[in-house]
Amino acid sequence: VMNPRTGKVYALASQPTYDPNLVENHFNLIKAPGAPCHPAAPLLNRATDGLFTPGSTFKVVTATAALNSHKFTPESTFDDPGYCIEYGKQVSNAASPDGPVEAFGRVTFAQGLQHSINSVFCNIGKAIGAGLILDYMKKFGFYKDPTLETPANEKVPSGLYHGGRLFFPSNPATQVDPGRLAFGQETLAVTPLQMAMVASTVANRGVAMNPQVLDRVVDSGGKTIVRVHPKELRRVMSRTTADQITSMMVDAVRDGTGGAAAIPGISVAGKTGTAETGNSGINTTWFICFAPAENPRVAVAVTLENQTGFGGTTAAPIARVLMQAVLSPRSKK
Repeated sequence: VMNPRTGKVYALASQPTYDPNLVENHFNLIKAPGAPCHPAAPLLNRATDGLFTPGSTFKVVTATAALNSHKFTPESTFDDPGYCIEYGKQVSNAASPDGPVEAFGRVTFAQGLQHSINSVFCNIGKAIGAGLILDYMKKFGFYKDPTLETPANEKVPSGLYHGGRLFFPSNPATQVDPGRLAFGQETLAVTPLQMAMVASTVANRGVAMNPQVLDRVVDSGGKTIVRVHPKELRRVMSRTTADQITSMMVDAVRDGTGGAAAIPGISVAGKTGTAETGNSGINTTWFICFAPAENPRVAVAVTLENQTGFGGTTAAPIARVLMQAVLSPRSKK
């Protein structure tokens, strides 16, 4: 949970958690070679260190690349038969919570994001190429060391990192499927913090802010001796592109896949994600969002593991509660 204007992190939560007193009392056992590892990994801070396939939340990154490069517009049209063909294989749209895979027919780019249509983004990915998508990943900060302590490999699509160095799309050793990469399924792993930064950057009219968990340092007498100020990282996209994507994300909540995040009287911009795990029917679900859309005060990323549902039905309701907590009059100072 972040302030998109300043980068201040209001909350980081990871489940399952643990009792730090038990860790302190048994630290020698935990760090011993061959020590047993709890399968749920409670010592892993999933918010900053957990690596997950982002699913359709990554379409926001792809949309930024496609629109900001002027290769597409929100009015660009596509014919959606319910699938696209990539390397001779059929890539289908996701099934809806209410039924089977849906074919939308003739749709615009904006409707493709609103309804999270895989075939639209598959075709966008093939048109713009993996290289441009990776360029915008770098702009968003995926290839930079985040301010918070995180493992180095979280910044890279797992299929592009080998032997301690990066491979780029022009390298024949890089087998990246631009169609699947475009809608967040390929060999791609990101952290919830990174996707919160994606939402924050769109909310901040295209400018990425440095995430910060420290506000100030005080001495024993309560005097502030160090104050941390907001730091702008870079402009990722034009204000026009940010406004276009915001409008699409608002439509996704108002009349698309993210309806469960809607807050009466407040315009919410959001994007759902449901990533396959390889286990039949078990998904990693996502929701990224910010609000109010016209003057954002909060940006959120929610990630849930081992879900049988969809991002719009499992993660979006949680994101709504978090946004309401920040936007409540009681939270204002």
